[in-house]
Amino acid sequence: MSLYISIDPGMKKCGLLLADLQSGEVIEAGVASLNKFSDLVSQWNEDHEIINIIIGNGTNCKYIENKLKRNNSFNINYVNERGSTLRARFRYWEIWPPNYFIRWLPKEILFPPANLDAIVALILLEDFLKYRLIWPSKVNIKTWP
Repeated sequence: MSLYISIDPGMKKCGLLLADLQSGEVIEAGVASLNKFSDLVSQWNEDHEIINIIIGNGTNCKYIENKLKRNNSFNINYVNERGSTLRARFRYWEIWPPNYFIRWLPKEILFPPANLDAIVALILLEDFLKYRLIWPSKVNIKTWP
């Protein structure tokens, strides 16, 4: 398998996404605190052989890189994350289309009910790969401690 991790770094938390490039699908996604995200990445690396890690070049990106390099040796690439949060709002509604009358409203005025950090991580990975990934219906956005 060709597995990548994508990370959307933030001040207190980060969005994480594990994707299989052979199938083109997201395997797992969620949000973790800055204190615990590296444990999750290490666990993913033990369970699967991670090839590459993509990190958004915004807030705390160097902290994320340093914490990852402390325990593991990963190939790390940065992606420009300008505008990714706004794009994630639209991508959210593509993955989970709104129901009933809400679907007729312009997507610009809809705010997703879930945390978008994992969707931003998806956007960052798709920007790096230059193609879209599939988000299977069985994959939910998790919240790790």
